[in-house]
Amino acid sequence: MKTYFFVGKGGVGKTSISSAYAVGLAKKRIKTLIVSLDPAHNLGDALNMDVFGKIVKVSDFLDATEVNIDKKIVDYLSLMSKKMKNTYRYLSVLNIDRYFDILKNSPGIEEYVTLEAIKEFLQLDYDAIVFDTPPTGITLRVFAMPRISVIWTNSLIEMRRRILTKRQMVENVKGPIKDVINGEEVKIPSNEKEDPVMQELFSYKSDMMKLTERFSSLDNYVSIVTMAEELAFEESKRIRGALRENNIRLSSIYLNKYLEIENPPPELLGKIEEQKRVLEEMKKEFSNIEIKKIPLLRSSPRGIEALYQLYQNYISN
Repeated sequence: MKTYFFVGKGGVGKTSISSAYAVGLAKKRIKTLIVSLDPAHNLGDALNMDVFGKIVKVSDFLDATEVNIDKKIVDYLSLMSKKMKNTYRYLSVLNIDRYFDILKNSPGIEEYVTLEAIKEFLQLDYDAIVFDTPPTGITLRVFAMPRISVIWTNSLIEMRRRILTKRQMVENVKGPIKDVINGEEVKIPSNEKEDPVMQELFSYKSDMMKLTERFSSLDNYVSIVTMAEELAFEESKRIRGALRENNIRLSSIYLNKYLEIENPPPELLGKIEEQKRVLEEMKKEFSNIEIKKIPLLRSSPRGIEALYQLYQNYISN
């Protein structure tokens, strides 16, 4: 499977370009899924159909969906609550759900749920998945999370090993450690293979390592969607730097809404000069990266045919 991420700040045209790219792949008979991870969804508008919260067949080789982030957060926390209760059986006497309710609005939960959604989509049967991502800040944090999560999970594993070692020392003196939970006598594990906490940590670490490898692989393509403006140019350099920190390859840059006008009015001369200047600076700064200009269109492309025209005219060549 190949994965394609289109990143950039809000309003630069990520949805139009990513959906056009997905349509282009599908026209080549590549089984493709396009996913909108942006809470402010526009994918359904671009495709002219309702794809919110479900995977919808768009054409013979193209499916699409907009992730319902609010529902994903509820489902994710519900799953975590069940795992906690199964792993720590004594929590069944506590109202742990109340604590998870608080987490719904906690900082960082959107990034965790977005990463969880990506992980779930990667398990589906497609040849290519195209991700229309949230604004830059969220997306870069999502890219960084697998690598960072592996680091702190390793710390948790070492902490758990120390706990299990102390339990084994007690067992050597007093025999198996037992407790009574809800009237049932339960043996407290001291071995890594028997300890559900350790097994959960190992499983989570494995998932994060797979995502780290996926984001760094040659089958993962990250494209910046931006505009030929000074501030956007600086942001593009920051995005490249953040990707490098996480060993993620930048594949291409799309300069959207580029003004190409014969005999432009005086009011636009300054903007056109800025765009030309920024384009030349970008070519020097990103000398090994493909840069594609996409002109300011009369109207936003909507529907399969309009998106395919965008792909044929400006993306595929």
